[in-house]
Amino acid sequence: MAEDYISSVLSFSFNEKWWGFSEVDKKMRLDAMKRDLNSWKKRTGALKSEIYDSLRWDSDIIIWNMCKNPTDLLAIKQKIEKTFSGYAQITYGMLSVYSNNRKKPEKGVKTYFVAYPMSKEPEWYLLPKEESKRIVAEHVEIAISSKSNDGIESYTTKGFGIADSEFVVIYEIPDLYSWVRVTEELRGARARKWITNETPILTGILHG
Repeated sequence: MAEDYISSVLSFSFNEKWWGFSEVDKKMRLDAMKRDLNSWKKRTGALKSEIYDSLRWDSDIIIWNMCKNPTDLLAIKQKIEKTFSGYAQITYGMLSVYSNNRKKPEKGVKTYFVAYPMSKEPEWYLLPKEESKRIVAEHVEIAISSKSNDGIESYTTKGFGIADSEFVVIYEIPDLYSWVRVTEELRGARARKWITNETPILTGILHG
């Protein structure tokens, strides 16, 4: 039986006040945030609660949380916003639901993180179920069989009715260069014919 988890990906941009702090002060505040996230994760049994340093031009920090109870997710969102009040603002957020029909998310954490919203053409949902399954299977097979795919973990989460996008695709990646090569290979998959949006792409490095 599948279990459902609610997922939140938030990116923040720090303001001038933050950049006026000393390196020691900035580290102290981020370390405190990490402790809060770890405490929340332990208390709620959350599957994911990680901080990444953003590589995007318009954000500095990405925080990914995934848990069973939407109320728990709201609590940690409010805690993060309170902690960053006066120092940072949210530049983008993605809300979605993950169903572990196959497996739970991996417990280990990889160095790189990529997440982006995705939506498809209405015609996609009118295809016969068997045909759409074959198209998705082809897409998955290209990724799995790629020689560059060395330990990439992917999570296709759904935002139908609760967010602006239909899906949020999340990846945990050990090597950014291999990830680019795998993604390039996937450009040849038939499934891309029906995709209407894949932006913004949030890319980060696990915060030390």
